[in-house]
Amino acid sequence: MFVARKKRKENIAEYILYMFQVEDLIRAFKFDMKLIEEQLVSRYDVDDNQYDEIVGWYANLVAMMIKEGAADAGHMQFLTNLINDLNEFHLKVIKEQASPEYIGFFNSNIGLINEFRLKGNASANDVEICLNGIYGYLLLKIQNKDISEGTEQAVKQFGKLMGLLSAMYKKYEEGDFEL
Repeated sequence: MFVARKKRKENIAEYILYMFQVEDLIRAFKFDMKLIEEQLVSRYDVDDNQYDEIVGWYANLVAMMIKEGAADAGHMQFLTNLINDLNEFHLKVIKEQASPEYIGFFNSNIGLINEFRLKGNASANDVEICLNGIYGYLLLKIQNKDISEGTEQAVKQFGKLMGLLSAMYKKYEEGDFEL
């Protein structure tokens, strides 16, 4: 919870990726709050009030995932909305030519994004493709699976693109970047 708050303030893409991981952890613990508390929450070095706050946070996420039909796959609605908001921001930056650096980098990588789109969810937006590519890569690394050089390079580009976008989005939220 504390990590999530910090990431949300600092880097929206990292926050989304972190929350993807939290969703997968909750699924791995089969939505069992006793296991989540024993295996995750108990590892935090916090006072009783913070401990209870963390337990409540996880319990809320468990309830949301079940209620929203994300128990087996998919994401909580607020994450989907956040991805869509970030993609809308991305499209506005391009449409309004707000950052030549970002637009140039995006244009040089649109082929990679489209390649990943064809391999996965054809209806996914640009930001979702990049985030899913990065998260899929991280899962493969955790599982010690072979990763092609092409995939490694693509994910590096996606990371740079999401880093640029996240930095602009942070400035936008702080009122230091206008569209």
